[in-house]
Amino acid sequence: MKIKPNRLQATGIYVLLVLSILLVIVSAYITHYNTVEKEESTQTVIRRYRSIESATKLLSLIHDMESAQRGYILSGDSIFLTPYRQAQDGISTETNTLKKLINDNEEQTRFLEGEILQGIQRRSQDLDSGIRIFNAHGKDSAAHRLNIKTGQTHMDSLRVLVEDLVRRERLLLARQNETLEKNMSMEDSVRFFAFSLIGLTSLVALVALIERQRNIKNLVETLNRANEALEEKVQERTKQLVEANAAKDHFLGIASHDLKAPLSGILRLIELMKLEESGRVEKDREYLNYMEDACHDMLRLILNLLDINRIERGATPIAKQPVEVGKLMAKLENEFSHQARLKHIDFKAVIMPGLLYTDADALSRILENLLSNAIKFSPRHRVVQLHVEKNSDGFRFTVTDEGPGIPEEDLPYLFGKFQKLSNKPTGGEGSTGLGLSIAKELTQLLGGEITVTSALAKGTVFVVTIPES
Repeated sequence: MKIKPNRLQATGIYVLLVLSILLVIVSAYITHYNTVEKEESTQTVIRRYRSIESATKLLSLIHDMESAQRGYILSGDSIFLTPYRQAQDGISTETNTLKKLINDNEEQTRFLEGEILQGIQRRSQDLDSGIRIFNAHGKDSAAHRLNIKTGQTHMDSLRVLVEDLVRRERLLLARQNETLEKNMSMEDSVRFFAFSLIGLTSLVALVALIERQRNIKNLVETLNRANEALEEKVQERTKQLVEANAAKDHFLGIASHDLKAPLSGILRLIELMKLEESGRVEKDREYLNYMEDACHDMLRLILNLLDINRIERGATPIAKQPVEVGKLMAKLENEFSHQARLKHIDFKAVIMPGLLYTDADALSRILENLLSNAIKFSPRHRVVQLHVEKNSDGFRFTVTDEGPGIPEEDLPYLFGKFQKLSNKPTGGEGSTGLGLSIAKELTQLLGGEITVTSALAKGTVFVVTIPES
């Protein structure tokens, strides 16, 4: 299995980044450790210097005691006893100070409490003994005591011990500084590697980012070219669809008009044949009625196709003019009474006079579609009503039937084009699913509103409200 270069490069960057983070964490830990160590080392260095200073001072106080004793013995002046006592007290104080300063090192503490303090004690006893001899036997005896080399030997031995203590303190100081320098060197090395690795990671990431940016740019250019080609195809296809739609509209318009003319001729012939009552049997008159109804259905279908074609093209002419509502209702009653009788449906139209400023043809088409549907979907021996009333909003036309009602799940699709709902015509009539869609579109063009309420097994009520102007 081959790993893609981009994926391998990304993996390398992640590894470098993780190593950089780990080194930074290690560097931070070492820095913190060195900071703490430096503080402790600083305190230790101060203690070492102070211990050296204290040891040197302790030796100096011994010398001060010697000088004061020698001055007292040689001059006999008791004034020399004051610096002698002060140096003696200072030795005690300085000894305690030195003990505290070196108590972190057991070896130095044992060396101080063992050999050095014993040497100080011996030398102090020698000096005290010389003063006592001077006080008891006089200057000559005391001078003789001074000439004895024992005291000098004790002093030389003490000096060597103190110098040895100082040497050890300096050695400890040197070791402390060496450890600190090693830690600092380690910290610098880790920090150097960490920042070098971070720099390397940043460089690799920058190179990868530049390469990725170049790839993205190439991809965008490719997509732009593909979009341009696709846009050209879309425009070409859109042009073809527009041309096809225009051809369809043109064909539909021509076909509908060509079908409408012969149907009108057939209807006029049927009317003439029905006027010639003499010599026709009842069966012939029934056939003529069937033919007339079929022609009316076909004519309504053609009108629906013409209406939907004009609506889709936005070419529906709306010419508002005064319309006598009573005459319109009478025309609709006359037109649909015969259709209702054929299905043994009682059609009732409440005719009310009034004047409405609207498009008469559009309003007729709205009510014709609603009445046609009401009769088409109503069972035998039911009632279909057309009612009109005037209110503050204009004229309110109501078409009521006693059909099976419209299921609730069909209501959202009721006014859609070419919708085939669950209810079927009760007399075997055809249905294109265009009537209600045309009714709603024309109602909106007239500035009105159409609503529907329905209850299963009880019927449906369509209400069309048309404003007065």
